[in-house]
Amino acid sequence: MNRFTVFLERAILASGAVLVLLAGLVWADGATKSRAAIVDFERHHAAPQSEAPQKTGSALAVLRIESAGMEVPVFETTSKSALDKGAGHVEGSIEPGGSGNIAIAGHRDTFFRGLKDVQVGAEIEMATPQGSRVFRVSELKIVDPLDVSVLDPTEDTVLTLITCYPFYYVGPAPDRYIVRAELEHGV
Repeated sequence: MNRFTVFLERAILASGAVLVLLAGLVWADGATKSRAAIVDFERHHAAPQSEAPQKTGSALAVLRIESAGMEVPVFETTSKSALDKGAGHVEGSIEPGGSGNIAIAGHRDTFFRGLKDVQVGAEIEMATPQGSRVFRVSELKIVDPLDVSVLDPTEDTVLTLITCYPFYYVGPAPDRYIVRAELEHGV
């Protein structure tokens, strides 16, 4: 091998190592912010019916899906900064704690990756300042990104979780994965 090839090989290897390190740091930052948001939510809403004022940028709710090993804070918007540290309430749908179609979106590569393991019948807990609710998964489906019918208002209280699909797709995913759960009990 000539010197240029050796130099190029080492430069590419070093660049790859730096990129892996940066990806790890971004992941760790998101995980740390997510955990902090959950701790903050629990501290401010330890008792049901807590009237503690909501801080701007703090979590509206916390989703827990034990069967998928998920615990995710839910923020007010689906902005990049919100989805970098958890899931986001979809604008125009009912807010967590309300009655109707509560839609929540998250990235398939981070906090909503566990949705791939969720089965019909799984239990989803949603803690809100008003108390905890338990939902039961009733439907899993894949839809076109332009199919927004999953956001339609409902008479019953349902939880609609939305993420990109397929889960292991490189680049912008062509479809959306929908988990629909019906309210079983709670405040």
